[in-house]
Amino acid sequence: MKKIIDFEIYGLLPVEGGFLYIKPEVMPDGKVKGEFFGCEAQSGRTMPITKWAYFQSKFGPAYKEISTQIKDYISCETGTLANNNTVLLYPDGDLGIFSTKGTAVWTGELKYNDEPVRGVAVEGKNFWSVVPELNAVICYATDEKRVQMRIGGGKSTAFIKPTALVRYNDKLYICNEGSNKVRTISLANYAVSDYLEFDEPVKKYFIAGGKEFVMLESGLYEL
Repeated sequence: MKKIIDFEIYGLLPVEGGFLYIKPEVMPDGKVKGEFFGCEAQSGRTMPITKWAYFQSKFGPAYKEISTQIKDYISCETGTLANNNTVLLYPDGDLGIFSTKGTAVWTGELKYNDEPVRGVAVEGKNFWSVVPELNAVICYATDEKRVQMRIGGGKSTAFIKPTALVRYNDKLYICNEGSNKVRTISLANYAVSDYLEFDEPVKKYFIAGGKEFVMLESGLYEL
């Protein structure tokens, strides 16, 4: 593994060919300002970007309208549904679904057994999330406004404090802070398998520019 970033960053956002992030900078007056950067996966080149470029990548074409309606743009996870609506989910379970024009189609709270869910991995009009406190992965149907499937949880040890996930093709990649593992779920048969294991908690996994990256407690690494 090669360490890419060892300083504090926020809002890590995988995009086509690389990733974006926000680096906090302390100003002379003591206030903290976020500086926006993009990194090209193949070359490793990092460059400053505008706040609006980051917003557009995170919220889609209606980024200006959506960004004015939300409580913060850093902690939420987003995804684009099959109907091109944007789903936005906060770690406390606050959920919003916005139209292509940035109008709020639905807002509410998404919890599973009274526990907030985290992460957005879109599959058609539905999306997958994790429930860290229940060691579970769920699928939420946006048309029906309900959880239609759960994997793990209960007495199962398939996932241990899952805190992030991502979907590539027919697989979900689940980051487990409790077991230091990335595990996969096949969407063909819902089988769970080991994929990667580390010596410290794994917070995020993604692929960009044909390369694999993982965020651990000690920093961001290229595998």
